[in-house]
Amino acid sequence: MLTIPELRIQLQRQANLIVETGTGGRGFATVEPEYQETDEVLVANFARFGLEPPFPWRSLWEWYGFYSQNLGTYRERREHLAALTRAALEELRKVEAIGEVHDPTPDDDSPTWEKVNPRVAALIKEYGSARDRDTWQDVGRRSREILIDLGKLIADPALVPEGQEAPKGADARAWFDLLLATRAAGKDKAELRSMMRSTWDLAQKVTHGDIDDVDAFASAQATVLLVRTTQKLLESD
Repeated sequence: MLTIPELRIQLQRQANLIVETGTGGRGFATVEPEYQETDEVLVANFARFGLEPPFPWRSLWEWYGFYSQNLGTYRERREHLAALTRAALEELRKVEAIGEVHDPTPDDDSPTWEKVNPRVAALIKEYGSARDRDTWQDVGRRSREILIDLGKLIADPALVPEGQEAPKGADARAWFDLLLATRAAGKDKAELRSMMRSTWDLAQKVTHGDIDDVDAFASAQATVLLVRTTQKLLESD
């Protein structure tokens, strides 16, 4: 995955290469491998944002076939590429304006959390490509799945008060509440408990409710925050 600034650089580099091959500057055979390699990167990264590829040609020979039939002059070829590039940059600007979900510790490799990190990364990617109600609800579903996995991860008999029956293994919310009662007890942690519990409710709403991009972003970002806050609680001993 490339960041949007990195993607802009690759986009402009590819546009320059296409123009050069279409205006006599560089030979096709020498740059075709470079073109296809960059094309794969652009196609994959634009797809993750729910966007069409910036250039419709999967090889320079397809570009040759297009311009030889439709763009008779160098000027027309330059203008056509400039228009495609501007349109792609505008789509990236819109994506950037929406904002991206942030993970403060994406590279934690401790044995317990290394299995959670790929799920969090997949959630961030899911939100990055969500564009309508169905895909926003997919963000909610993925958020909820992470929270369920989190509940299983923290399930520990030591959290259960003496004389109380332990929750069933699949009851992730009950295990989570036990964690808060043990590690975030007291009046001074009331707001923290409220925020962490609300994250579960938000993920449930985004999964099933009449929601928009703001709700999906809030659910994804809150889920990441909840995972990392839980991690802090468990490491606070």
